[in-house]
Amino acid sequence: MKALNTHPRPAFAGVLDTIAEALGRSSVPSPRRGWLTRLGSRFWNRQLRGVDAYITRADSLSAALDRWLWKQRARETEAWLAESNDVFELEARLRELERRPPTRIW
Repeated sequence: MKALNTHPRPAFAGVLDTIAEALGRSSVPSPRRGWLTRLGSRFWNRQLRGVDAYITRADSLSAALDRWLWKQRARETEAWLAESNDVFELEARLRELERRPPTRIW
């Protein structure tokens, strides 16, 4: 145990301890905390907001792509159904659509 205490701590160890403490505390800065702790908390909260915004943006892009692809598939299907020459061929195509296994759009 004594051997562990004889090694000098690196110069940046205090900074890492401060950042670790800042990450473990609430985001509300108090006057008794140091400026480095408040700065670390502020940067951490900004990073969290950025990640949340990125996830929201990615979800909305994915949903928009999904809607667009679904509309394209619906247009192609309607055009294929519209190519039928009579009611009997239309009914045969509708039955074919019903019997197909479900497919993924993407």
